Amino acid sequence: MRPRLALSSPLVLLLLIIALGLLPACQGRGDSTKAGHRSVTAVAPPPSGPPSAVPTLPASPALPPSKPSGGIDLVAGTLPAALTPSQQSRRTPVVDAVQRAAPSVVSILTEQKPQYNPFGFFGLEEADDSGRTSLGSGVIVDPRGLVVTNEHVVAGAARIRVLLADGRELPASLVGADQSFDLAVLRIEPTGKDGKEVKDLPSLRIGTASDLMIGETVIAIGNPFGLSHTVTSGVISALHRMVRAKNRTYEDFIQIDAQINPGNSGGPLLNVNGELIGINTAVHSGGPGIGFAIPIDRARTIVNDLLQFGRVRYGFLGLRVAPIHERRRQATGVLVTEVDVGSPAEKAGLVPGDVITHLGDEATVTVERFWDRVHRVLAGEEIRVRLTRGEVSVRSTALDPREMSQRARKRLGLEVVDAQGRAALVQRVSQGAIADRIGFQPGDAILQIGAKQVRSATDFYSAIGEIRPGTDTVMLVFRGQASYYVTVPF
Repeated sequence: MRPRLALSSPLVLLLLIIALGLLPACQGRGDSTKAGHRSVTAVAPPPSGPPSAVPTLPASPALPPSKPSGGIDLVAGTLPAALTPSQQSRRTPVVDAVQRAAPSVVSILTEQKPQYNPFGFFGLEEADDSGRTSLGSGVIVDPRGLVVTNEHVVAGAARIRVLLADGRELPASLVGADQSFDLAVLRIEPTGKDGKEVKDLPSLRIGTASDLMIGETVIAIGNPFGLSHTVTSGVISALHRMVRAKNRTYEDFIQIDAQINPGNSGGPLLNVNGELIGINTAVHSGGPGIGFAIPIDRARTIVNDLLQFGRVRYGFLGLRVAPIHERRRQATGVLVTEVDVGSPAEKAGLVPGDVITHLGDEATVTVERFWDRVHRVLAGEEIRVRLTRGEVSVRSTALDPREMSQRARKRLGLEVVDAQGRAALVQRVSQGAIADRIGFQPGDAILQIGAKQVRSATDFYSAIGEIRPGTDTVMLVFRGQASYYVTVPF
């Protein structure tokens, strides 16, 4: 008869303890040697050049270094445990792209709601109990803390903060913004509210929109309705789409069917490689499934202008147009009335009397449509001008504000002097110039140009230097005992 061991036997307990202790350790070693458990974290390469150099968005940055992990927690931005075999089998390019990009996507918080959304499509969220308003999304494009978002997200903001994927809330300042293209650049402050230095932030790799294909998969990440880091995917529905909103026209949009909702404004549009190819901007008011993004190639030019010059360098063509006279109605387009000496238009061969029918692929059926298209031309951009006599190519140039001021000063025909720090006093009016035809007289005091107050001659010349050709500007003029608002065409 064999003896049986009781459960209380010390030998049995010892064997149980050893078995229970060794099993997890063995499993852990086995998991650590499995092949194929890899994910990539978006860690941008360190910036080149001296620290004082103005950063710009690279045209074709190098691939960010890889960092082995099992995936990224989209809410906390931390690295969870390694993927299970089941998860690994379901891992797709979309999953990889989201894991690369998620840490670089931020929420934009301000203390003031935007004054104007140019598209009028997005509803804006109500302020929460802390008095903040979550207006939209943004994307970090440089590890030193540069964030790109939409202009309407931060318009009129008195204070801006960004909320990172890892939960940190950091103050940010506005570097520059452009309402015409609805883009803004923020800079995260180098020191957080806890006094710690902020550096080496996760940044997104920048791709290109020049080779996009209709039907290819795209991914949008944003904060719709305050739901942080929401991911939607779809396909590119159309390219070079023109969108009209209120009194403006926005061209060259990427149209997508990925769901875009309130709060997605300013967030990234990605390809399946996790590269930034656009900035999500609007959704069509007709219904879901029609969203629009600004191509990253165009956004790069605008952002670099804001970083280097503090403003967008608009293109200058150097011509003015008028409606075609009734007796020439057999031609549809606008009539060239003036061509500036030495301008890109003159160098391209345009002359007064030419009839312009198209700028690029857009028909110039009215003077308003002509200027609307011209005001979307950037410095250095080449534009095809179709005439009734043929087609020419005009490469726009950038004009320094001082040169713009000199041209506007000559065209307007006003010489002004200081009026004891209260206004710009008209000293002379050139005969036959615009000011003469309107009725300006020496002694008139100019108090305001557009939204800018004028306290001196310097203010006056600075203000007219910012007026773009083809626009009408309102001036507040004081004469005698009364003031008048005068519309001045430029």
